[in-house]
Amino acid sequence: MESKKNIVVVGAGYGGITSVLRLARLFRKHPEYQIHLIDRNPYHTLKTQLHEAAVRKREVSIPINRIIQGRNILFHLGEVTRIDAKEHIVYMEGGALPFHYLVIALGSQVNFHNIPGLQENSFSLQTLRDAQQIYAHIDKLCARAASEPNEELRRDMLRFVIGGGGLSGIEFAAELADYTVHCTHNCHVNSNEVEIIIVESGDHIVPRMEASFATRIHKKLLEKGVKIITRTKIISRTSDTTTLSSGEVVKTKTVIWTGGTRIHELIGESGMKIGQSGRIVVDEFLQVEGYPFIYAIGDNALAINPYSKQPVPAAAQFALQQGRLVAYNVYADIFRGMRKPYHPKVLGEVVSLGRHLAVGWFALPLLKKITFVGFLGSLLKTAIQEKHIFLLRKESRNWITY
Repeated sequence: MESKKNIVVVGAGYGGITSVLRLARLFRKHPEYQIHLIDRNPYHTLKTQLHEAAVRKREVSIPINRIIQGRNILFHLGEVTRIDAKEHIVYMEGGALPFHYLVIALGSQVNFHNIPGLQENSFSLQTLRDAQQIYAHIDKLCARAASEPNEELRRDMLRFVIGGGGLSGIEFAAELADYTVHCTHNCHVNSNEVEIIIVESGDHIVPRMEASFATRIHKKLLEKGVKIITRTKIISRTSDTTTLSSGEVVKTKTVIWTGGTRIHELIGESGMKIGQSGRIVVDEFLQVEGYPFIYAIGDNALAINPYSKQPVPAAAQFALQQGRLVAYNVYADIFRGMRKPYHPKVLGEVVSLGRHLAVGWFALPLLKKITFVGFLGSLLKTAIQEKHIFLLRKESRNWITY
């Protein structure tokens, strides 16, 4: 009996989980092909909601076995250690898996930019474990501050520095600003002693967004009591202090680093061509240059917008689009169909600024857009989050909940 041909997806993030579910649907009448998914965690993380889990312990993960139940998908729990692109083999802890086609959706890792002491003395916000550690740390600090008689030491405990004013940093800062109200009330700590500081190296926060939106977000954060320092970098960190490029030394027990990401080391070691930001060079079909049986999506792919000629940002909405497209193109490759080129669709962007506040915009026909500010924006943010769960249910035919 001839062995099955393996189609392997590495990574169960937004792009990977979407791709593997769509592949299972497309190949459901082709039992000669086996769909595989590899991830180091047994769950799919809703990364756009990690800031909520870090501050108020919200559930932001879904067990993978619940998502793929009843599908022609074999899940492998483990870390990918090497990709042999020429020999068509993915190596994992304790084994190897040959592939007929491969989809790389490994996501990214934290980049500490070799800043002295930063990695050892700060928290990142990339994984569910990161969020859980931050939550436990903040909870402990609030409790300790309540019993600390020295005001200066209390202030040091309740001073939080966020390194990086991008999307993750500002959403976390806003969420934390809301949470500290409860913290100070429950622990009987003076709310005036809490200080939240965003340190951004650029001219303004959320540099990817239009200046008008960045200004709105800046204003809303100031209203929440968040301090914003721009054109400044963190240049060193100890367990108690953070030194800024301005020369200022900030006393703090907590630094949340959201100031950069990098691609997994094994991508660079795979022999595939690497371009800007360490991402894999792909063609208009998201196929890896020089390797017709490998596709890359999400953070791993240097996908170029054919209209602007600029790299497509690493964002959840684009990873989801790419996951669906790549599944279709793999199917088209195998059965000699017509592949589809990638044309990113910018549906809009919503920035959460706490539990009941958001700023954003939504695309309309004829290049128009509608903007949302306040509670209406937060409803739109919730609708976008729930849409991902709905699409997972639709693809998997399973009733998926958090």
